[in-house]
Amino acid sequence: MDNSTISVADQVQQWNREITQSLIPNNAILFFYMVAGLVGNCLVIFIYGFKMTGNKEDRYFIPFLAIADLLAALICSSFGIAQNMMQATFENDYLCKSWWFFAAFTTLTSVFILLIIAVHRYLKVCHPLGKQMSLQWKRFALCIGLAVAFILSVPMTYFYGSDFFLNEELNIQGFRCSRLSTVDKTGSLIFGGVLVLTAISIIISLICLYAKIGKTIRGHFKHSKIKLHHQSIEHSQNGVSYSDDALRDTSDTNSCQANSAGLSIIYSTSSAVVQSSVEIGGNIYPKLPSVKRRKRKRAVYRFTLMFMLITVIFLICYIPKVVIMLLEARITHFWEQYSRTGRSVVLFIYRIYIINNITNPIIYAFLDKKFAREINKLSKCCL
Repeated sequence: MDNSTISVADQVQQWNREITQSLIPNNAILFFYMVAGLVGNCLVIFIYGFKMTGNKEDRYFIPFLAIADLLAALICSSFGIAQNMMQATFENDYLCKSWWFFAAFTTLTSVFILLIIAVHRYLKVCHPLGKQMSLQWKRFALCIGLAVAFILSVPMTYFYGSDFFLNEELNIQGFRCSRLSTVDKTGSLIFGGVLVLTAISIIISLICLYAKIGKTIRGHFKHSKIKLHHQSIEHSQNGVSYSDDALRDTSDTNSCQANSAGLSIIYSTSSAVVQSSVEIGGNIYPKLPSVKRRKRKRAVYRFTLMFMLITVIFLICYIPKVVIMLLEARITHFWEQYSRTGRSVVLFIYRIYIINNITNPIIYAFLDKKFAREINKLSKCCL
């Protein structure tokens, strides 16, 4: 190796060190993402998967989402750190392609599980007496989500890799792990468009589903409150005193009638009017006691609101990434136009989507009382 070659190699290393130093705060944030994602999601998998017993209907998808979030947080954070450390020296093409594939696959899997959860909550809240997701359909939906995520991730190995770029100021060439400039430009734009269109479609679907869910929940509470108030006045005027359970039970029945076509409620009247059975599709089923039914409905709404909050955080975290992806696809030298400080800021915004993979355990701790109790038990055992 001659002196000129050594000189160029040293220049590239020096150039890379300068860029890396400007990204130290970014690396610290990514390391925090990695640790938080590891600890939080492992707790969720352990508690929801092994500690909780009984009916897991509302919590069925949580362990699967936690596994996807765990892998996404670890892979995307470590990938980001590797990119930051080798901004001009990432020459391993196979490693680069593999990282892009697994980062895309785990991220998309997490997103599709959120979409499946939204459909599941929509059926439970907006069509409580209609056809629900059976265990078989839940598993099938998860398999479809994994398959679509895999199909969308495979092209990453073709369009992304170790790409050379020129430092015109120093007249030296570096290598970075990014979208390849040597592949077909039209194909790259089409693939980028498909990814962006997929992300936008999922975002719109989540907004529409949860908007309908929110409207149904709001309508139910409003209807129940007004109905209970009117019935209380009417019964007081007639000199009849009904228990709150009976009045709320009647309100719940009217709400169910409004949500399901073909539903016939059969009443058995007495001094405290409480329905005894319900007819669905020609079959008679015994009704749950009013107190248990109300508790079950409140649990459904509580978990739905919890998943709505998770989805809102997802939207906040992913919209900036989608915008930057659009700009990156449109502007050829998108990253070269920024100073070192500017690049650090844009990279932070670009990778803020990882927050979506680490916040869910915090939400569960605040909104799922059973999960919070298990966390307290675990902490007492460890102390």
